[in-house]
Amino acid sequence: MAEYYDDKELLDELKKGNHQAFEYLFKNYYPRLLGYAIRFVENEETARDIIQECFLKFWDKRDLLEAVSVTALLFAMVRNSCLNYLKHLAVVEKHQIEYLASIEGEERLYYADFVLNADSSLLYNELQEQIKIVIDNLPERCRNVFLLSRFEGLKNREIADMLEISTTAVEKHIAKALQRFSRHFKDKYPVDIYITVLAWLIANSK
Repeated sequence: MAEYYDDKELLDELKKGNHQAFEYLFKNYYPRLLGYAIRFVENEETARDIIQECFLKFWDKRDLLEAVSVTALLFAMVRNSCLNYLKHLAVVEKHQIEYLASIEGEERLYYADFVLNADSSLLYNELQEQIKIVIDNLPERCRNVFLLSRFEGLKNREIADMLEISTTAVEKHIAKALQRFSRHFKDKYPVDIYITVLAWLIANSK
């Protein structure tokens, strides 16, 4: 198996569709991610399912990746997925994660990433505004598709049927929106914020 000594080389190969690079990624990161996920969900089988799903989404959305830490992104994706899983089980209090009491619209983006305290609320509000800017500047059909996918939780087929378009068209609109988000946050924010947003974009893809 080929060895990759820096993130840039690995990302370049992943974006080319190099399956050996993806195998290297999986074998080298899986054990650490498994131990990390188990700390959240306390169940190895569930943790394995979460990690495998994250790797699949990472591969599927690899074209979004630009000059990002693979390690940070994978851990952010797994963390978000674990917290989403715990939220659905209604046991988040056990893990001392503070969630918004009422999550609507764009606010879903950050409910698993920021504890709303005095230190983070300003950043949270700022990011909310930036999210709105990106969404408002999407072409109308692209915006409608993205909102139905991310904030209404509809699957691509359901969106296609509702809007009377093909699933291929839905996928293209979502890809366009994801690219806009990626470029916007990469240019405006430090890498840790960019990774947070990118992790959400990938982990919440249908």
